[in-house]
Amino acid sequence: MIVPSPRLIWAAALVVLPACAIAGLDPATIGVCAAVLAIFAAIALVDAALAERRIAAISVRTPAFARFTKDVAGAVPLTFENRNAGLTLRMAVAGEEAREILVPNGPSSVDHSVTPSERGDHKLGAIHIEAPSPLGLWQARAARHPEFTFRVYPNLRDRATASLFLKTANPGLRAHRQVGKGREFDNLRHYLSGDNFEDIHWRATARRGFPVVKLYRVEQAQEVYAVIDSSRLSMREGILESYVNAALHLALVAERQGDRFGLATFSDRTHRFVRARNGMDHFRLCRETIYNLRSERVSPSFRDIFTSLQLNLRRRSLIVFFTSLDDALLAETFEREVSMLSRRHLVLVNVTQTPDMQQLFTGELPETQDDLYHSLAGQMLWNRMRTLAIALQNRGVKLAIVQPERMKAEVTAQYLDVKRRQAL
Repeated sequence: MIVPSPRLIWAAALVVLPACAIAGLDPATIGVCAAVLAIFAAIALVDAALAERRIAAISVRTPAFARFTKDVAGAVPLTFENRNAGLTLRMAVAGEEAREILVPNGPSSVDHSVTPSERGDHKLGAIHIEAPSPLGLWQARAARHPEFTFRVYPNLRDRATASLFLKTANPGLRAHRQVGKGREFDNLRHYLSGDNFEDIHWRATARRGFPVVKLYRVEQAQEVYAVIDSSRLSMREGILESYVNAALHLALVAERQGDRFGLATFSDRTHRFVRARNGMDHFRLCRETIYNLRSERVSPSFRDIFTSLQLNLRRRSLIVFFTSLDDALLAETFEREVSMLSRRHLVLVNVTQTPDMQQLFTGELPETQDDLYHSLAGQMLWNRMRTLAIALQNRGVKLAIVQPERMKAEVTAQYLDVKRRQAL
């Protein structure tokens, strides 16, 4: 595609208009004026053809993908291959404001600055380039469509996550008394006055001929699983994002505590299951598993995920659910089926507190009758969630109602409390 440049308009004003005016005033000069117009038109047409050839000789390449962090500025590397002499191009990417770049002969690299605002995989839009013709009478325009994918990961660059990489143990936390004596066998020693009889190792006592007791230590390599619900209720703004961020933050905290971290995602079926391991390579695997997680317009199948976890988990584990239970039917199903897991594992459930789920006399006072009914509905939903929390507690499951922006901190506090109490 070519468009006239301001130079062509000025040239037409200086050549075409005077030639037409002279031919109209003096009929004897019509032939000369026609020749001038023909020459001008020929020059413009040749310049247009050269402009098309010039823009066709410019190609744009990109790598297949690049990794970015949400809300953090990055750069897309663009490689221009110019088979013309050096020239100045105007470039715009995906409808952004155009800018001028100098492209020499041969390959050259240009970094295009971007700040991704949404997690997941995204394609790069068309790259629009504009090059002047040799005489500057035309501007040749073209679009290039490189196959480039943005891999945008969740943004964990906050103070709470950064503190995990300090060398101090339990950064930012108060010292808590460790409850209990641990459950993992450590060593044997002689029986001393005051030792509990239940700690006596009777086989070792029989072999050695004197009382021997068992020593325990706090288990360090326990298994922690985050289970993320990506069904229809997670499509509400900010909910799934808070689930993903909290799960990855929990993985880093578990790594810091010496535990193994695993991951599962589900909606109307179980999508992914990553067995618990430790190490930063495993953390990157978990991040790759959920960075592109999307919500689906389906109802969650709790029976399917419970069955899958029951079959795959070989030892007692801490299972942290990220789901929404403000739908009465889903809450009833979850309450009925969760015993399948809670009999063997420690289950924590975190649901997001939505604007509709709040107590009647919190926040602003209702101004209209509709506002009053809306507040009453919120109180009824809150009462139902509290009733569900009590019912789940009777089955050994703890339910917490958390605001999305507090999800990461609350889940971390729950996990560290489990560690402190040795509930596993």
